[in-house]
Amino acid sequence: MKYLVIILFSLLFSNTNTCNEKKKIANHQEEEESQTDQEITFLIATLNGNNISNKKLYITFDEKRNSATGNSGCNTFSSKYTIDKENISFGYPIATKMYCEENAKLEQEFFKTLIQSKVRIITEDSLFLKDETKKILFSGIKKPKK
Repeated sequence: MKYLVIILFSLLFSNTNTCNEKKKIANHQEEEESQTDQEITFLIATLNGNNISNKKLYITFDEKRNSATGNSGCNTFSSKYTIDKENISFGYPIATKMYCEENAKLEQEFFKTLIQSKVRIITEDSLFLKDETKKILFSGIKKPKK
């Protein structure tokens, strides 16, 4: 009888832990899904009116952390931003320090233009960053989710 009670208690507690683990796993999956829903990546198509789609520059907006990351031609970068409706203001970007001779000018233009961006418009599948005169500085195409 004593062994039967021990077995019943161990089964009871093992089922409780299993349910808790399932809840933890489900909560973790929901957190990951909500985090990826708040990250939007755009492949940069134009910079100051020039087609640069072959350069594979991109920018990812992390709405939860108010940070933008991406590739600026040679290096990866990160920048904080603040947003109020369509208005956006970028902090000075932090980038890795590789030197790529053929993309150095493009990268300098990218960072200079990013800081000048004041208006962000996101449509269903496009991004437009504009200056205060509403001139389009960047345009991009939304990268499909995996």
